[in-house]
Amino acid sequence: MPGTRGLPKSARLRTGAEFRRVFDQRQACGNALFRIHYAPSAAARLGMAVSRRVSLRAVVRNRIRRQIRETFRLVSADLMKRDYVVMARPAAASASRAELRDALNQLWQRLT
Repeated sequence: MPGTRGLPKSARLRTGAEFRRVFDQRQACGNALFRIHYAPSAAARLGMAVSRRVSLRAVVRNRIRRQIRETFRLVSADLMKRDYVVMARPAAASASRAELRDALNQLWQRLT
């Protein structure tokens, strides 16, 4: 069944107001491929920002989003109850799947 393997709506940031609240907190950590902004919340929830500035090709942006979702799904039980917004940097477009996962896992480790 399509869509059943993704994150449930309760685990996602969906509105502009939710994203703005996280950005207004100004707490963040990052590396060469990603930057994660976070703010206190009732549960660990994920938002993503992978813009055309990262890559003009949708297939590349979607590949990055899949890696973000998968690494979040694997570590969400260990994360603190916060809203997280993962922003991809342009260097992520040319990184391999393993490099994307390693960079994300390093950041998630810092935030546990």
